[in-house]
Amino acid sequence: METRPIAPEIWEKLPPEVQAYILVLETALRQALEQIAQLEQRGMELEARLNRHSGNSSQPPSADSPQAPKRKAREKSGRRPGGQPGHEGKHRSLLPPDQVDKIVEHRATICPHCQGWLDQSGGQGVPPVERHQVWELPEIKPVVIEHRRLAGWCPHCRVWVKPDLPVEVSQSAFGPRLQAWVALLTGRFRQSRRQVVDLLRELCGVEVSLGSIQTLCEETSEALAAPYHEAQEAVAQAETAFVDETGWKEQGKRRWLWVAVTKLVTVFLVSCSRGRQALHQLIGEDFPGILHSDRWGAYNIVDCSRRQLCWAHLKRDFQALSERQTRAGPLGAWGLREVKRLFDIWHRYQAGKITWAEMRWELVPVRTRLGRLLRRGAACGDPKAEAFCRNLLKLWPALLTFAFVPGVEPTNNRAERALRGAVLWRKGCFGNQSASGCRFTERILTAVATLRQQERNIVEYMVAAINAHRAGQPAPSLLPAVSVFAAAA
Repeated sequence: METRPIAPEIWEKLPPEVQAYILVLETALRQALEQIAQLEQRGMELEARLNRHSGNSSQPPSADSPQAPKRKAREKSGRRPGGQPGHEGKHRSLLPPDQVDKIVEHRATICPHCQGWLDQSGGQGVPPVERHQVWELPEIKPVVIEHRRLAGWCPHCRVWVKPDLPVEVSQSAFGPRLQAWVALLTGRFRQSRRQVVDLLRELCGVEVSLGSIQTLCEETSEALAAPYHEAQEAVAQAETAFVDETGWKEQGKRRWLWVAVTKLVTVFLVSCSRGRQALHQLIGEDFPGILHSDRWGAYNIVDCSRRQLCWAHLKRDFQALSERQTRAGPLGAWGLREVKRLFDIWHRYQAGKITWAEMRWELVPVRTRLGRLLRRGAACGDPKAEAFCRNLLKLWPALLTFAFVPGVEPTNNRAERALRGAVLWRKGCFGNQSASGCRFTERILTAVATLRQQERNIVEYMVAAINAHRAGQPAPSLLPAVSVFAAAA
């Protein structure tokens, strides 16, 4: 039975009408208090949303408001800018004479002291020749190759017969190197179609229409199809994969650009889904390795024991909790202190100051305090903080995988860096206008990132792939040779 401030004996003496009126007032007061609590909670959530910035969320710094906290400036070291005393400078080495295209000799003829003519016959003690090389770009002029079909007369059939052009010649009016340039200017250097047209005309003297630019990009996409799928299969067998996703557009509709970075390949995927189906398509349904990621729900298809959560994301989450005006505030500050300790230990291990065993030993108290923090936060009374802490407790095995599996890192920075160029491209091109455009995006980004990762020549690979495609032959693989695999292992 509910307790009221009115004594039972007094309540019994009250008329029924008064009792009914008091009950109505009690119900109205209870509803008003519940509504006030809901409004307070909503006010806190709106205030937290208003205070979002790049330091406590995934929001980019460019979207920060003028009221956002300024990033802490690095403390001045007191050193002058530029190279420091004792710094080993980098100088361009001279090419051997047989690799020099042109040699210009500057010979001394008049003495600057007495203005007399110098003896050119030479003699003993002649100082060595000083060499100075100047690098210059040649004037770029297109090479136009004309293919002529000369007819021959057949006396038996009494007809003129013309030969067929080679397959690699008859398919396009542009050579494979020019096509590779078009694809790289678009997908690697993020130039618009019109800018590519202007660049080729003004710097190379080649007139190409907008429609031809699109055609060349589509043909390049077809040439990269087989190597792209081979790289996807390599991701599905990788020991570790750094995976992330960002928004994309196709004809103004929402799409997602996924990336998976492994030791030897980097694969991009444009999908209409941000869920498990797209992740399966990217890394396969039976991914055997360690997955680096954030806490997005789609990644839960991989067991926690084979995951590593990104501590850079967790640092922002703890920062957001520390700014809440609830009991979660001190917990967030506590979490930031533990994150700092964790990164200090990791950086000392990366610098070679401590061993693997010492790193694991120093992380033991950090792990213990984190567990205490999350258990306390799961019952702190702040719904947002409680949900965050319960989620981390559920993913507890994925927090410190890097301390138990060699080769694993505490952040997902590799995937973040791989997406950075694609995000800049998206800001300029606003996505794609067709499904074939999405295929070109994922294939050219995959080829460029993988070749750079393996330190292979991008232009020469693209030329070889386009030549193979035009000749109906298999394109060169994006996977390195067996010797490279052995060296990486």
